[in-house]
Amino acid sequence: MPLSIKILLPIAANSDRCAQPPSERVEALKKAVQSETNGACIERALLWTEYDKDKRNRGKIPAVRIAEATRHVLNHKSVKIYPRELIVGNFTSKRVAGFCYPELAGIQVMVEAFGLPKRRVNPLEISLWDRFKLASKVPYWLNKNAAYRAFDNMKDRFRFAAEQGEALQYQVYEAGGIAHLAPDYEKLIKVGAQGIIDEVASMEAQTSDPEKLDFYRSVKIAMSGLAEFGDRYAAEAKAMAVQESDPVRKQELLDIAAVCSRVPRQGATNFHEAVQSMTLAHIAIFQETFGETTCPGRIDQFLRPYYEKDLAEARIDRAQAKEILGAFCVKLCETIPMHSDVATSTLGGLTSWEVVTIGGQDSEGNDATNELSYVLLELADELRMRQPNFHVRIHENTPKAFYDEVIRINFGAGSAPAMYNDETIIESMMNVGYSLEDARNYVAIGCVEPTAPGKSLASTDAGMYNMPLAVEMALNEGKQFHSSKQIGAKTPPVSEMRSMDDFVAAYDTQVKHQLGKLRRDLEAIERFHAEHHPTPLTSSMVEGCVEQGVCSTSGGAIYNFSGIQGCGMATVADSLGAIESAVFDDGWLTLEELVAHLKDDLSDEVVRARLEGIDKFGNDIPKADAWMKWVGDHYSDSIHALGKNTRGGQHLAGVYSNTSHTHFGGLVGALPNGRRAGETYASGFAPENGADKRGTTALLNSMNRIDYKKFANGINFNIKLDASSYDCEEGRDALASLYKVYFKRHGMQVQANMLDPKILIEARDNPELHPNLLIRVSGYSAYFNDLSPEMQDEVIGRSSNKG
Repeated sequence: MPLSIKILLPIAANSDRCAQPPSERVEALKKAVQSETNGACIERALLWTEYDKDKRNRGKIPAVRIAEATRHVLNHKSVKIYPRELIVGNFTSKRVAGFCYPELAGIQVMVEAFGLPKRRVNPLEISLWDRFKLASKVPYWLNKNAAYRAFDNMKDRFRFAAEQGEALQYQVYEAGGIAHLAPDYEKLIKVGAQGIIDEVASMEAQTSDPEKLDFYRSVKIAMSGLAEFGDRYAAEAKAMAVQESDPVRKQELLDIAAVCSRVPRQGATNFHEAVQSMTLAHIAIFQETFGETTCPGRIDQFLRPYYEKDLAEARIDRAQAKEILGAFCVKLCETIPMHSDVATSTLGGLTSWEVVTIGGQDSEGNDATNELSYVLLELADELRMRQPNFHVRIHENTPKAFYDEVIRINFGAGSAPAMYNDETIIESMMNVGYSLEDARNYVAIGCVEPTAPGKSLASTDAGMYNMPLAVEMALNEGKQFHSSKQIGAKTPPVSEMRSMDDFVAAYDTQVKHQLGKLRRDLEAIERFHAEHHPTPLTSSMVEGCVEQGVCSTSGGAIYNFSGIQGCGMATVADSLGAIESAVFDDGWLTLEELVAHLKDDLSDEVVRARLEGIDKFGNDIPKADAWMKWVGDHYSDSIHALGKNTRGGQHLAGVYSNTSHTHFGGLVGALPNGRRAGETYASGFAPENGADKRGTTALLNSMNRIDYKKFANGINFNIKLDASSYDCEEGRDALASLYKVYFKRHGMQVQANMLDPKILIEARDNPELHPNLLIRVSGYSAYFNDLSPEMQDEVIGRSSNKG
């Protein structure tokens, strides 16, 4: 439940704020993690296979099987406590590594196991023997993975696998795991695993429904596994303390043992226990399902009572609390995704989706900024690591001191927290059914997606849709320019189009046709999760599931949505504007001539230059911006028209791209905006790279012509700022004012890369000079060196706005 405290500590209560240097311990942990080579861990895949192959488990219902498999992993995976740690828990058997889920979409990366150490982008260290062991499990899972079980015939199984392997039209991310939520860690911290087991036992006594009883049984099994997971760390810490010669570290290990002896089995009694309980639950969810998109949420809110109680009782001071939170933040960087080659292309840079949301309002609309909000801002500034993904909520009553601090850290090396406009987001959420209280308590999920924490299975990144492909197909009767394959709807040839309305109708037909196919495949994957991969551990921390006796994968959550992202929106808008201008307004080209030039990849430089010279979105030109608004509204309405998902929730439109804008762009032909075949699109909601030529104010004016309330699944707006022209008092004040005006005019979100363009080029050409340069990609942050060469060039190519 959202925390509402009437009497707030004064914001200026601690005069030492911002004066304290980073903890030496946290700096040491950061150095240890960043010095590790990224690895691939086979532990979870082997343990899950071991359980699944046991004949004694084959007749059990899916919920119980998943719960027992999760418990099996938690009871047998490696348990490690690294030097100097206060917050313990290892995601994998290595310090920094990823692992795969063979029963979901992990089989592809298992097939690619032998190439992992030497692949071009995001190589992962894995021994030859481990590669053999991982690959040896492929035959067992060939007919037991998500792509196979989601469809009832071989034709659709092969079609889905082939289409997702290419990822031309769309990608169904949900095949990799439904996730994308913020669990109710506040409840777990308060009552512990045993408290949830007791609650479930009470609910069991009130029903004779066999399906509910099966779900309750699975929750008790999973929660028992979580409690036992804590016990294992307590035992490990005690054993290490016996061998430890340093008296200070010995006592720390004994303290860790005491903490883990209590949590997460029981409710937390202090700040350290609260953070540790959350950490172990977070790691456990990773073992049940794809966890990279599971977010801690508003930790400055639900950890606040423990902090203030310990502070009042002199059990902790601000520096100690900051050190504990710093250790937690570094801990999140120990997990990385283990993607297949195609997923690495669309989700590049070792995606970081574990969002910590800071600031905002409470359920009654009061400012919720508190001392922990400032502590987390300081850590975001000092650490600048790929995880957690820090997001800051801003509203009309945000304290000036807090807002100024957010602006200040925009000027540090690397990316800064993304900023979210409460007023716009809360209204957009209420428009799709969230209560006012739950909307006020929103967290950002994954990249940019707002949801109600602990109450939603919003599947906010269910799918990613390639929007500009519809333009190419509308120009070529449902086919790509150099293909005879009919992948789109059969629409009229351009020779029969007499007006802009005719072309727009063809575009509309292609969009609806592609989205219809996406929905068909998404529904199959949703049914797979409900029938074959329920998530009892996760669902026990989602309100509505225990109360109804229904897993979140079957619609047990209070809120059930499916978010589908549009990628390449500005490319579409600028292309429609170019067709209208060149063909139907000025008439210097016919549609047939335009198509001929596009099929020739715009080799005529005069024609290309004229197309590029047509007004583009991002320059405060009403007609160009009107096309962007139309494309956005049309996309949102088309997503809404898909109706309900299999869990009873609405499909929601979002606009962000991960790195799909580079992948999708690489597969689409030349387009009327002057873009050649294979070139990237712009990221998220931003203008095309280099198209916004009139400066920051004009760009923001264009952005403010969009109706963001139609995008309840969130948008990301990347803005690249030339640090040298803003890094002065006047520049910072100007930036602060620009953002305020953008939000006052109903902007939704903004995130800046405040970098010297020369640094990016230097980092690309000499990676060793900037090994941990953090940049904003598309809703998440990544180390520049972890991006593909194509994606590095895309980031460099983004317009650099001067002050």
